[in-house]
Amino acid sequence: MRNANMLPVNIRLPEVKIQKIDEIAIRNGITRSEVIRHALTIYFQLLENLGGFIDLRSLKISPNEISTSKWGNLVIMKLRNGQAIVLANTSSGGIGPKKEDVVKLDGKLLGRLMARAVLIKVLSSGAQPIALVANLSVELFPTGSQIFRGIREEAHKIKALEISEGHTEENIETNQTGMGITALGICMENELKIGKSQKNDLIVALGEPKVGYEVLNAIKANARSIVMVEDVLKLSKMVFVHEILPVGHEGIKGSLELMQSVVEYKYKMEAEMDIDIDTDIDIEKSAGPSTVLLVTLEGKNMEMLKKYVKKPIQVIGRIL
Repeated sequence: MRNANMLPVNIRLPEVKIQKIDEIAIRNGITRSEVIRHALTIYFQLLENLGGFIDLRSLKISPNEISTSKWGNLVIMKLRNGQAIVLANTSSGGIGPKKEDVVKLDGKLLGRLMARAVLIKVLSSGAQPIALVANLSVELFPTGSQIFRGIREEAHKIKALEISEGHTEENIETNQTGMGITALGICMENELKIGKSQKNDLIVALGEPKVGYEVLNAIKANARSIVMVEDVLKLSKMVFVHEILPVGHEGIKGSLELMQSVVEYKYKMEAEMDIDIDTDIDIEKSAGPSTVLLVTLEGKNMEMLKKYVKKPIQVIGRIL
């Protein structure tokens, strides 16, 4: 039965483009129509984020016109036209519903966790996610379909974006779960929230460090104690927030050291500051998959931050 929301469209394409579409379709096990729909969806996202029609031929850029850099585990590609493309990826193995998985977790929750991890990374950079690509080392049914379902649920919390449900393992029976996921984001280079902290900015922690089953329980309960993708989307649009840094397994202390080594920030910890702050946050504890964010902003904007982001907020230090 034909989907009532789908209408046929007749288009004429050069033979070379049809061959390319067929190559992509065969490689990913999908139809021509699906390839074209994916391409159009990503293009529409570009139009929405950049505010006008784009002639794709004008986007043709040679490799030596792309400046590539890394910030933590983000890859940032700056283009000659002022745009920036941000890539984030992560993977997992031995976590899931399979009989030999070390950490037992249902597929949908695994999908949510993995999508959450890469979306937070991209959003923290200031870029708007436009695509997610996931490849699984398990069969599509029943395990893979549940993982894809979780990815879709998490992604749709912030905005509809293209989700490419990539390869699954249909040839060999698997006893452990494994997967990789990549998020692609885009923005104008001047919108990046990387290296934008200013002298005397406060360094503020949002959320509480959690790891392992603490994270799973918090996500299941939609707990206020950890950062969610919706929070990061909101922060990424706040002009008064200068920089956002997700905290992972290295803890808050490790993230501060990253800021110091990569951007060469100098900072003073809250214990050394001349303001009265009550803080008991463990700066060495793992924050799992970004349960904490570090943000920098002027002190005068702290009340505004508290007004719009309803998470535990503690001042950690100050940029010197």
